[in-house]
Amino acid sequence: MQQPSGKTKYLALLAHPVDHVKAPSFMNPGFEKIGLDWFLTPMHVRPENLEAAVRGLQKIDNLLGVNLTIPHKEQMAKLCDELGPNARLTGTVNAVRFDGDRLVGEMFDGVGLLIGQRENGIDVDGRSALIAGAGGAARAVAFAYLEAGVSRLGVYNRTTARAARLVADITAVMPNAQVAVAGTDPTGYQIICNCTSLGLHEGDAVPVDVDKLMPEMDVVDIIAVRDTELMDAARAKGCKVIGGVPMAVGQLSAFAAFFDPQQNT
Repeated sequence: MQQPSGKTKYLALLAHPVDHVKAPSFMNPGFEKIGLDWFLTPMHVRPENLEAAVRGLQKIDNLLGVNLTIPHKEQMAKLCDELGPNARLTGTVNAVRFDGDRLVGEMFDGVGLLIGQRENGIDVDGRSALIAGAGGAARAVAFAYLEAGVSRLGVYNRTTARAARLVADITAVMPNAQVAVAGTDPTGYQIICNCTSLGLHEGDAVPVDVDKLMPEMDVVDIIAVRDTELMDAARAKGCKVIGGVPMAVGQLSAFAAFFDPQQNT
């Protein structure tokens, strides 16, 4: 892989914790493949320091902006001066471009996941889906699934109030959407998608009742760092399974166009 130089443009990946972050290992080769001298580097930023960190990073002239992961996606959206359509819809961002002193944010998780799923033979149109989680990534995936034609959506979260808030936010802008708070039982759903942090570390609990998984179900886990316990259990049940790398790789072209608008010209 090409090494960074004085001509390289940088992106900072902000996370807390940061030890699980693996995106640079496949994003940086991806940038090189499409002809971009860009370099993504992970940085450990605690939630209480997020705004100060971003304001400091804005002073670095060869830094294009930041990529956000757990737990910064909702908080960062509130700090932006301008939000793109997906960010406005979901109230979350995973990409923020430095436009002078202005922060321009957009959310590409949902778009990237749909691309990654399609490339692995998991379409969503006309199918039912259960999402585990109600944080930044889950919000993006929920809206993307419904816009792509999911017929019925269940949202499970350990804190039920957060799941209920996501359902309410969806119905406020999609009043005809078939969406409801759900439990851990995947019965009756065709796609099960884990958007929680469960699975980042070995021994984590699984977010759904794996005993009730059926071979005809497709299981998606957005964790990219490892094969999770959910993924292993789903494979043992005969399900089609994908992890989080396809979601991240699916965002490459969108990232290129967002962080360098000249890519569109």
